[in-house]
Amino acid sequence: MIKKLLPVLITVSLALTTLFAFDWPQKQINSNIIISSFGQKYGADISFSYVFADPEEIYAIDKGKILIIMTDDPEETTLFPSTLGTSVIIEHDDQLLSVYGNLDRESVEESLNDLQGIQSGQFLGRTGNSGWQKKRANLEFQMMDTTNQNAVNPIIFMPRAENQQPLQISQVMLENRKGEIFNIDSTKTFDSGFYKIYKEQNASAPYRSTITINGVILDQITYDTIKEENNRMYVSGKKQYLSEDIYPDDERQLLGEAMLTPGKITLGIELEDYIGNRRHLNYILQVH
Repeated sequence: MIKKLLPVLITVSLALTTLFAFDWPQKQINSNIIISSFGQKYGADISFSYVFADPEEIYAIDKGKILIIMTDDPEETTLFPSTLGTSVIIEHDDQLLSVYGNLDRESVEESLNDLQGIQSGQFLGRTGNSGWQKKRANLEFQMMDTTNQNAVNPIIFMPRAENQQPLQISQVMLENRKGEIFNIDSTKTFDSGFYKIYKEQNASAPYRSTITINGVILDQITYDTIKEENNRMYVSGKKQYLSEDIYPDDERQLLGEAMLTPGKITLGIELEDYIGNRRHLNYILQVH
């Protein structure tokens, strides 16, 4: 059952995960056709969608039932205009929802007219440009855990995509409590104290980032779920990090936080993708 698998998948390295519950909603999946993924910066918030680059036919990731079909036309929905445009929400076993946004309304109406039950791999419609992706005919895909009221990273449940985007760690920066920012490639001596550790934003969004000092883990941010509370979104590390903590501007992404104590230390930074590939860097620092 997915409910039983969820805690295990969230806490155990995905390198050990061999069982995949669902299929991708598009037939061809590789890193080249994913233009935005779960956990990346999306406007002023953290994205809990996967946005695909190319127009495609869209299929149900698993069996279930149609919960609702929404459109961006306020006269044609009993709820509210959908920011995802014409979208289909399917309820699966174990309180999981899959959301297919930015679809072509006519193709959805034709394929799902008066239909309730959905089979795995069933055609839902074609991508359109009805939602926020106004000038792009592409899919915006999400998964929700209604039990815990979280957005769930779809990658946890999906088969591995081909041609993984290689992880990149570039322009590592440390910021102290005064807001002073230091590039770790040019600065090796620091005052003792609390620091936030960032990397440059790029196309390779990590599934997990880990900060160590002398081999001891001090912080670890994992993009399993995105929670929302009081209209604010956050992810989990040693504490709950808000979207503005993770992305304070358009250039930096938070990797974690650490307290630097006096002495010669080894600051370790590790990024991991969802299939267990890792990129690790060590920095020898002198702290006064």
